[in-house]
Amino acid sequence: MKDDVYPYDVQLYDRSYLNCYQRQGIVMLAEQVPDLPLFFYNCLVSSDSMLDHVVRDQIPKYAFQDGQFWDPDALARIGVTRQYLPFNTYAEAKQTILDAVADVGYAIPHIDVFYLPHCPEYYNQHVLHTITLTGYDADSGHWSLLDDNRASVLCRYSYPEAVIAAAFDNGVLRHVSWFPTGEYDAEEAGQGAAIAFAKNLENYQDSYVLLTGIGEIIDSPWVSPKRIMTLLYDVFSLYDGSRACFHEFVSSQPELSDAGSIVRDIVQRCRGIRNQLMIGKATGRVDKPRLQAACLDLKGAEEALVDRLRRP
Repeated sequence: MKDDVYPYDVQLYDRSYLNCYQRQGIVMLAEQVPDLPLFFYNCLVSSDSMLDHVVRDQIPKYAFQDGQFWDPDALARIGVTRQYLPFNTYAEAKQTILDAVADVGYAIPHIDVFYLPHCPEYYNQHVLHTITLTGYDADSGHWSLLDDNRASVLCRYSYPEAVIAAAFDNGVLRHVSWFPTGEYDAEEAGQGAAIAFAKNLENYQDSYVLLTGIGEIIDSPWVSPKRIMTLLYDVFSLYDGSRACFHEFVSSQPELSDAGSIVRDIVQRCRGIRNQLMIGKATGRVDKPRLQAACLDLKGAEEALVDRLRRP
């Protein structure tokens, strides 16, 4: 069966940087909030923080900045509030879900993919996930929804209510989220985002040890070669995706417009490194001199970006 792909910016809003909940929320907001790029002012995250999270602390990539991403002040600037409510059962949550769909066009519940036929984990593995419910047909008792296909691209699906109820009721986190939008002053929003970014930039630090010490990281005797390649692939996925989102913010700031080309170059360099590490994930080996040279080039581009951003 051919996938019914949902129309959105697949390359920008992928799962490199954004986890399932974040990506689904952002895709919905992108349809309703013209100045959404202002929200990405805080996506200039340091390589140190990504390395620490994935490699040193061994925390899954999807949990990176999980508690910090939905900055309420950044949302408020563009007229958005986040609703995130806990429930005990689907029956208890249903009316809230229906109300949210009627109000903003969707609701995002946390569910267990074990019960969803399109997921690889169907009746095989319990995994916490989110889906985006977009409509309920009372006559047929079916929900329309958006979720990842096997390539992590958002597609349309439809399931009987009993399937959604089972996925929700058996999840470890039974929350429902949606993002009401309202009016805002676009000029004030832009100024507020610029001020918030300037504060972030003032405190921004990065040792770039990921980029200067990639060889030593790969050679660690305490992690198997294939495992370290997988971890580093996840680090550079975060790197790539964070800079792609940051490019959206930079492009929204006229005084930073010339920095956009530097950020685009960084994104492409990250993707080249990811491609090398993808081979490493399969084989446990990479061309280390080539990888080290690419990382040093990326370090130079990152330093050039920070220098430009800090220039009056």
